[in-house]
Amino acid sequence: MSENKPFLSAIILGAGKSERMGCNKITMKLGSKTVIERTIAVFEACEDVDEIIIAASEEDIAEFGALVKECDFAKVTGVVKGGETRQESVKNALAAVSREADYVAVHDGARPLVRVETISSVFDAAQKYGGAVAGLKSVDTLKAVDENLMITSTIDREMAVMVRTPQIFRRDILETAHEKAAEDGFLGTDECMLAERIGCSIKVVESCAENIKLTYPSDAMYAIEILKERGAL
Repeated sequence: MSENKPFLSAIILGAGKSERMGCNKITMKLGSKTVIERTIAVFEACEDVDEIIIAASEEDIAEFGALVKECDFAKVTGVVKGGETRQESVKNALAAVSREADYVAVHDGARPLVRVETISSVFDAAQKYGGAVAGLKSVDTLKAVDENLMITSTIDREMAVMVRTPQIFRRDILETAHEKAAEDGFLGTDECMLAERIGCSIKVVESCAENIKLTYPSDAMYAIEILKERGAL
């Protein structure tokens, strides 16, 4: 690791409600390990990551703290209480980020199949553009619809991507984006949406198709098959 490398803090979001999964997807087992353990392990293994902050539901804080000790995750410096929304969880975690941090990555705890290479590639792009995100071009035809799900137009799929995580920003950009959103009473669905509002340029970095977010039971089945193929079950 270069001595001149900027300090990268990673926020892992694990405070979601998991309503569509039917169970707590963050603590459920995928083979021999829980989802959150697998996600943390990838960031722990990434040389570009200097520290990890976990945002957890209040009922999971003690369990996550014990997991960090049990697995000897040396980069985890804090487990903070998440909020009612993603935005609030990130804000809470940002307050716990090291003063040394130059860049902050935000990643869904329910994306355990992310690769170390993806994190590093997004980080490289963030250093160049100020902000970067893992994304994937759609192979499907995309349609815009109205509130009644009636098609209004066709979207050029060459100009559209499915945004994933990690999303990495220069620390000052992410903090300013959150401050502006709070000032305006704006609630966004991801960090890119907040950064876009303050004029941040954001580079999309090609993500592997396996970097899915576990949302439905079928996603967990797919994840298990991928882990089998990787020999990591």
